[in-house]
Amino acid sequence: MNKEIFNCVSLIDAVHYRALHTPDKVSCTFINRNLEEKINYAELDEQARAIAAQLQVQGAKPGDRILLLFSPGLPLIQAFFGCLYAGCIAVPIYPPAQAKLLDKAHRIIHNAKPVFVIMTADHLAKFAILDHKGKPYLDKVPCLAIDRMERQISAFWQPPSIREHHIAFLQYTSGSTMHPKGVIITHSNLLDNIQKICTAFELNEETISFSWLPPHHDMGLIGYILTPIYAGIPAYLMSPFSFLQNPLSWLQNISKYRATISGSPNFAYDYCVKRIKEEKKQGLDLSCWRIASNGAEPIRKETLEHFYQAFKNYGFRKKAFYPCYGLAEATLLVTGTIPDTTYRTLSLVKEEYQAHRVHFAQEENAQSHNLVSCGKFIQTVKIVDPETRMLCDNEQIGEIWVHSASVAQGYWQQDEETCHAFHGKIANDPSNQLYLRTGDLGFVHEEELYVTGRIKDLIILYGKNHYPQDIEYSILHAQIHKSLGKCAAFVMQTDHEYELTVMCEVKNRFMSPEEQDSLFNTIFELIYQTHQLEIHHIIFVPLKAMPHTTSGKIRRNFCRKHVLDNTLPIIASWRLNKVEG
Repeated sequence: MNKEIFNCVSLIDAVHYRALHTPDKVSCTFINRNLEEKINYAELDEQARAIAAQLQVQGAKPGDRILLLFSPGLPLIQAFFGCLYAGCIAVPIYPPAQAKLLDKAHRIIHNAKPVFVIMTADHLAKFAILDHKGKPYLDKVPCLAIDRMERQISAFWQPPSIREHHIAFLQYTSGSTMHPKGVIITHSNLLDNIQKICTAFELNEETISFSWLPPHHDMGLIGYILTPIYAGIPAYLMSPFSFLQNPLSWLQNISKYRATISGSPNFAYDYCVKRIKEEKKQGLDLSCWRIASNGAEPIRKETLEHFYQAFKNYGFRKKAFYPCYGLAEATLLVTGTIPDTTYRTLSLVKEEYQAHRVHFAQEENAQSHNLVSCGKFIQTVKIVDPETRMLCDNEQIGEIWVHSASVAQGYWQQDEETCHAFHGKIANDPSNQLYLRTGDLGFVHEEELYVTGRIKDLIILYGKNHYPQDIEYSILHAQIHKSLGKCAAFVMQTDHEYELTVMCEVKNRFMSPEEQDSLFNTIFELIYQTHQLEIHHIIFVPLKAMPHTTSGKIRRNFCRKHVLDNTLPIIASWRLNKVEG
C-alpha cells in the first residue's frame, strides 16, 4: 500500500489520491444477478464532487446532516462520498419498506434533523408523498434525486476545510426502533479504524474483497466498502437479499472473482451449510479465500467446523476463518485473529461458567461449554466488573471496555446515553482515562478475547447465569429446527418469580393440537437435558412475526414486551402443566 495514503486527513484525500494516480482503476463493482455495474476512482471522485456541489448550491453547509435513503448499490457509495466532499454529515439508512421501519426512519429524522435527503428518482416518487397514515414520509425534508444531478456541476465544487475531529457520518445502530442512537464517527475515527483493518487483514496489492453485507451497517460499510476504497483494492458487492435468496451466490462470486477477503456474521456460515446441496457445490474453488471474517454475533465452534467440513473439498482452508469482535461505537474492529492461523477455542466447565467463573474442562462433553477466541487486541481492551468498575483478573468474566482513537465521540444529541457508554472510568485509575463500555461480557485468556454475551440479555435463574443465545442455539440446532424459524429466550417476572420463556416461529401455523404438544414437549425436554433449566412458558408465533433488528438480530426485550402487551399473533402457547390453544 502506498505510504502517502497514510498522510490523508480524510477519505476525501484518499479518493483524490487514487483518482490522481490510478484514475481508471475500478474501485467498486456491484453485481445484480449476472449484471455488473462498475465505477473507477476518477468517476467516484467526479460524481462525489458533483453531488457535493449540488448540496452547496442548494445551501447545505459543513456540519449539516444529509439523509441517504438508498438500497444497496453504487448510488449509495457515490452519495456517501458526496456528503463528505461537501463537509456534511452522512446519515445512511435503508428505505423503509415496512411500517415499523418507517417509524424508525421518522425517529432518525427527528434526531438527526437532516437538511436534505438524497435518493434515486424511483425512491423520490415513492417517498416524497404521504404514507399510509397521511403523514409525509420524510417529514417535509427537501429531497434530491442523485440520478438527476449533472456531472458538469462538479466544476463548481468548493473543497471544504476538513479537520480530523470533524464528523464524517452518523451510524444509527440496529438496536431499538423506538430509540435509535446515532453513533458519531469522525474522520479520524474512520481513518484510524480503516488503517487498523488494513494492518489486521494484511491487505496488499493482491487483495480482492467481496461482500453481500448491508451497506448501511458498520461491517458492510466500513469493512467492505470504505476500507477497500481507501486501500485501493477491488471491492465486489452484492445485495443482502441476493444472498438470502440464494446463499450459493456468495460462494460462487468469491470463486468467480477470486476474492481473498469476505465475511459475515456467524448465521451466514450456518445458512450455507443448511441451504447448499452437495450437487450445487460443483465448480466452486474457494482456495483464494484468505480471510473469512466472522463477527457481529456469537461465534460458534460447531458452525466453523460444519462449514469447513462442507467446503474443504472445494478449496476452503480452516486457517481462512477470522473470528473477530467489534461494534459501531468503536467504529468497527476491536479484536481479531492473526491471518493464516487456526482459530483458538476453549472448553469450559459449564457449571462454573454459569457462575461466571472460568474453569477449563478436561474434555468436551455435555457438562462443558465451548467458546471461540475473537483474537488479539487491535484496540486497547480491559475487562471490568460493571458494578464495582474494578479491573478483573485474567480468566475472570466482566464487561468489555475499549479505548483507542477509533472509539466514537458518543451518540448524536443523547448526552445521558453518551455519558454512560463512552465515559467509563476504571476505579482507582489515576489516569482518569475514559473507556467505551460495550455492554458485552467476556474474559481474556493468553492475551486473546473471549466474548460470552450481553449484560442486558443475561438470564439469571437459580443463582446461575445463562446466555440466551446458548439456549436458542440448542433449539435451532436440534432435529426440530426444520419446523422452526427464529427463536428467542428471555425471562418474565410473574408473582415475584422469574420464569424462563421461549418464543419460536413455526413454519406450519396449522399444526394439530397433538403436533403442537409434541413440539412443546421436545423443546422442554431438550432445554432441561442440555441446560438443566425448566421452561415455564413456550410461545409459537408465525414466521417473520418476531421483532428483530435490521441486521437480523432478535430483539429479546421487544419479544418480552409483546408478550406483556399481548400484541403478537400467537399460534399456540404452553405453560408448565398447562397448554393453551
